[in-house]
Amino acid sequence: MKVIFEEYSGIIITAVAIIALIAVVSLLLAAEGPVHNAFVDLIDALFSKTNVS
Repeated sequence: MKVIFEEYSGIIITAVAIIALIAVVSLLLAAEGPVHNAFVDLIDALFSKTNVS
C-alpha cells in the first residue's frame, strides 16, 4: 500500500481534485443552483429595464 501511494500519489490527488471540481461546478450550475438563479434574475432585470415583454 505504501508503494502504491509513493508511486501514484500525484495521480490520485489529481483525480480527486478533478472529481471535486466537477462536483462543485455541477452543483453551482444545477437547475436551482445559486449561479442559475443569479443569471435568471439578471435576465429578468435586463428585460424589465428595457421594457421588452
